[in-house]
Amino acid sequence: MADTLAALRSLMSSHSPPLHALIIPSEDYHQSEYVSARDKRRAFVSGFTGSAGLALITMDEALLWTDGRYFLQATQQLSDQWKLMRMGEDPPVDIWMANVTIPLLVLNLPKDAAIGVDTWCVSVDTAQKWECAFAKKQQKLVQTTRNLVDEVWKNRLPAQANPVIVHPLQFAGQSVADKLKELRRKLVLGKARAIIITALDEVAWLYNVRGSDVSYCPVVHAFAIVTIDSAFFYVDKQKLSPEANSYMEENGIIVRDYGDVSSDVVLLASNQLTSCSSTKGSKGNPKIDVRNATYIGNTASHAIEFVNDLIWVDPGACCFALYSKLSADKVLLQQSPLALAKALKNPVEIEGLKKAHYRDGAAVVQYHVWLDKKMQEIYGASGYFMEAESTKQKKQLGTKRLTEVSVSDKLEEFRASKEHFRGLSFPTTSSVGSNAAIIHYKPEAETCAELDPDCIYLFDSGAQYLDGTTDITRTIHFGKPSPHEKSSYTAVLKGHITLGNARFPNGTNGQALDILARIPLWKDGLDYRHGTGHGIGSYLNVHEGPHNISFRPSARDVPLQVSMAVTDEPGYYEDGNFGIRIENVLIVKEGNTKFNFGNKGYLSFEHITWSKRKQDILCPFPFAPYQRKLIDVSLLVPEEIEWLNEYHAKCREILTPYLNTSEMEWLKKATEPIAA
Repeated sequence: MADTLAALRSLMSSHSPPLHALIIPSEDYHQSEYVSARDKRRAFVSGFTGSAGLALITMDEALLWTDGRYFLQATQQLSDQWKLMRMGEDPPVDIWMANVTIPLLVLNLPKDAAIGVDTWCVSVDTAQKWECAFAKKQQKLVQTTRNLVDEVWKNRLPAQANPVIVHPLQFAGQSVADKLKELRRKLVLGKARAIIITALDEVAWLYNVRGSDVSYCPVVHAFAIVTIDSAFFYVDKQKLSPEANSYMEENGIIVRDYGDVSSDVVLLASNQLTSCSSTKGSKGNPKIDVRNATYIGNTASHAIEFVNDLIWVDPGACCFALYSKLSADKVLLQQSPLALAKALKNPVEIEGLKKAHYRDGAAVVQYHVWLDKKMQEIYGASGYFMEAESTKQKKQLGTKRLTEVSVSDKLEEFRASKEHFRGLSFPTTSSVGSNAAIIHYKPEAETCAELDPDCIYLFDSGAQYLDGTTDITRTIHFGKPSPHEKSSYTAVLKGHITLGNARFPNGTNGQALDILARIPLWKDGLDYRHGTGHGIGSYLNVHEGPHNISFRPSARDVPLQVSMAVTDEPGYYEDGNFGIRIENVLIVKEGNTKFNFGNKGYLSFEHITWSKRKQDILCPFPFAPYQRKLIDVSLLVPEEIEWLNEYHAKCREILTPYLNTSEMEWLKKATEPIAA
């Protein structure tokens, strides 16, 4: 680590101009949350492996900014050469650079400091924010001539030519032609003649393709440019099979080399990027002069009126390097229209999401059954149902111990047996005792803990299926939970139920709803440092925007809308002791309310209607039980008990076809009705 910092500082000194500081973001060229192994530059430099964070290296210091999900993890992973900067508590990076260090009373950086960054790895809005802040102190953001981390990363993995896979219409639910048609309609409404698409999941969704370039995310390293009459796909051509090439041609998509996006954006800026300038013999749409065109009628060929000549760029997703090649006065800086379109699931995607979670729920129940049996056999645990101290029996000679990694591997094995399984959707958080207090804990085989029947066990996991992406968290105990653990779990559960049962007017955003999950915790002076819910993709990224449920200001940007999927995952974490989180997935739908004040229309979350019942019971998925012995029933109100009983009844109904006799008997016991 010291050698890496020294090598970087040497390159900073020799750079033209010399750099006083170097910013190393977590993101790749597409501003991805999860990046490929060869793009984990910040992790390589700092040793901190969390998915969110930013490193800053000066000639004297090395600092790492991250959010509350990772405070504990960062303190464990950073060496003494690094200083942890806690987002929300310490000054942001741009403010820190212009500040004075107390009590030394010296500037952190000189007033004329040159601050370097690879602008392929930073978004437009972030770069512009930094430029504005730096300018106030005569500091300057410098686009480095090359990525300096790559220069010192000698064993960096080479790029791989993983195949591009066509995602069948039976799972996508909407054709490429229809998606392009709707996108072009939005371009014209925005007075734009083209859009540069950089987010990997947006490119994959638009062209109905998937890949394996990023672990856990079925995406392809690719860019796209769409104009009124042409569609371009920038990818390593080695990734395209003859079948994939034919698919692109049939859909009028012009394939270009991945690196050509830079020069093609220059052509686009001067209105010289056409299907003819890129390829011959394309079966794309006929050429239209879109400099002054308006979209009228059913196809782009009906365009005729005069409008502005803008290029649409998403400031939060597009890298500053590409944006810098455009004329600022000819750019529409606005969130990509594909972000919302992708989040609004079509009927096929919704049905696939449900079915994927049904199968996934069955795998989770099978995991519960297996783990319950093993904990009793190996450790003398009282088990999932009984509430007693373990006997702490010694493992028999040759008995394989259960570790956080070995049991999570077993969970993956159960999932892999299910139809349409394609892999995990993120690294499984399998955490026992104090490790469960690390919000995004990732166990490693060499250092992970052994399971302990007298400690809480938390697992947050999910899978990628062809018909949907799953995400579920359960917290369980195989011994005797303490009264504090039970009351804390119950407070989290109450918040989980309250949010899932919410009804709210159209236009309500996730920040307004976030408080519902926290109120039961706040009553006891408890809280958690992460958002309460995120969108989820359709065989795409497990974290999907543009909506979310959170205390953060970004949750105000996009209101929840019908057919959005969002998680419901409150928690509570005590450093050094335990962690609790409960998570299901919800789908937003029209709400059934007695009145309709202001004619706004009301929304609720996906509910399942029992045909023999007189009323709808709000019920999320996936279906996996909540552990009865962790619940302090005296803290629940009758409506919450009724909800739990109905949810557990639905677990039995939905999961029966997926379980064998012994597994079904276990589930029946786990979902027995709770007496009010």
